[in-house]
Amino acid sequence: MIYVINNSNDPFFNHAAEEYLMNNFNEEVFMLWINKPSILIGRNQNTLSEINLDYVKENDIIIVRRLSGGGAVYNDLGNMNFSFITYRNSSDGQVKNGFEKFAMPVINALQSLGVNAVFTGRNDITIDGKKFSGNAQYFQKDKLLHHGTLLYDCDMSKLSLALKSKAIKFVDKSVKSVGARVTNIADHMKESMTLLEFREYLKNYVIKTHGIETIYEFNEKDLEEINKIVRERFETWEWNYGKSPNYRYKNSVKYPSGVIEYYLEVEDGQIENISIYGDFFGEKNIQELEERLIGIKHSIKDLENVLNQINIDDYIRGLSVKEFIEGLLDIESNMEGYVCV
Repeated sequence: MIYVINNSNDPFFNHAAEEYLMNNFNEEVFMLWINKPSILIGRNQNTLSEINLDYVKENDIIIVRRLSGGGAVYNDLGNMNFSFITYRNSSDGQVKNGFEKFAMPVINALQSLGVNAVFTGRNDITIDGKKFSGNAQYFQKDKLLHHGTLLYDCDMSKLSLALKSKAIKFVDKSVKSVGARVTNIADHMKESMTLLEFREYLKNYVIKTHGIETIYEFNEKDLEEINKIVRERFETWEWNYGKSPNYRYKNSVKYPSGVIEYYLEVEDGQIENISIYGDFFGEKNIQELEERLIGIKHSIKDLENVLNQINIDDYIRGLSVKEFIEGLLDIESNMEGYVCV
């Protein structure tokens, strides 16, 4: 096993690095990494139904879909992630039930610091019944990627606001994140450590207990290949939003111009069917507007591109494009200055 140095805070890069290492290295890998504010979406989740889109946009929180399944998790510069990449048929024969196996190095390191960490349930690590780590896995051919997040000194208020669900307006078969009581590791430490000090301690603990002799740092060729994966997969709308399972969306909003009800069917991230109802007035037939939106991505940018070319007032008198898009995406806050997805 080798330890890979990764000091990047870019969640797109960090997930691409995992894919690159999995596909190009024969050695087993251990890696630690820290993301700037971001939400990591499970491979089988509907992105829009997991996040508060308005809060995410206001706070420049990055959305990235993982290779692995499981639920959505919040990351910031107060928490850390760990990755193990190994072979499915490892010599110890425990990979088939590998969640606890790969959590144990973290648990043992924390217990050596006097923190009563334990593995619980299917894939969690807890302290006094409160969760601080969720784990997930991804299999590819003969390889296994196991990774987990470690809440160390995370901003819990932002975690709650970024992931807190509104009234459910999405109907689908995707995996839903389950709320849990959570805690920060730092609150349970006997002696104070910064996150970087804790990362150094955990790194050295795993290196020692696993007999790791090789420390690897990405070279220019590695970085070029990883950034190619970033561009082609992890930064794309198609991966982070369009890969969401097909879903139906409904919303009802009361405007000064009347009540509008939105009904959408979305497949591969694109609007396949849409119906708009309400007690509004308009000169033109609302079906013409509905037809203009068929085949358009269910995203701010693409909706703006279409709707800015027409006069929305012709179809719904007194309604602005901004208000209409808010209803189509369940956004309540001001959209000015948004970085479109």
